[in-house]
Amino acid sequence: MAQEKFPIISRANGFTLLEVLLSITILSTVAIGMFYFFANAMKYTTYNQGKTVAINIARGVLAYMERLDFTALKQYVDGELHDSNMPFVKLNASSCNLPLFEEKQVCEALLRPTINNVTYDETRIHVFLVPYNDTEAWDKLQTAPPEEFPASLKKKILNENIANFDTDLQNYLLKIYVIVHWGDRDDESEWVEGVIANETIR
Repeated sequence: MAQEKFPIISRANGFTLLEVLLSITILSTVAIGMFYFFANAMKYTTYNQGKTVAINIARGVLAYMERLDFTALKQYVDGELHDSNMPFVKLNASSCNLPLFEEKQVCEALLRPTINNVTYDETRIHVFLVPYNDTEAWDKLQTAPPEEFPASLKKKILNENIANFDTDLQNYLLKIYVIVHWGDRDDESEWVEGVIANETIR
């Protein structure tokens, strides 16, 4: 009887367990690195977005305050400074009921806006008015700045010196600081400063 012949199939060499484990380890390391990179990129983007929104809000509030009637604003500031004996006057969204702001809705839209589902209310937006070129008020401000002031603004004020060359300027100018807290940490805030001028010298 003829012997049946079966074809001999050559055995191909496969991956060993060690090689598979090594490739999985390398692939995992690369994937973790990529996830870490994208997580940091998202965090950085969110951080910059918060800063940009805060700066734009602060600039909008500053532009709005500069358009108010200077005489009424100066009278209000002088009265508040006299009554409180503080070197500054603080305003926020709750101040929109004051006669200073003729259009309450516009005031609230700027001092209490909602952007990206975040409401920037009285706890986030602060406006400070300081007498211009007043050495006494400035000394008080340097000694005891408001707690809402971020560290960078406190440092700037502490290192800044004013010289009271022209006392008449106090009747025509007001120093203003607008501070916007966009995050939960103390350093997550932006600020702008400016000067509000009497209409007669604009």
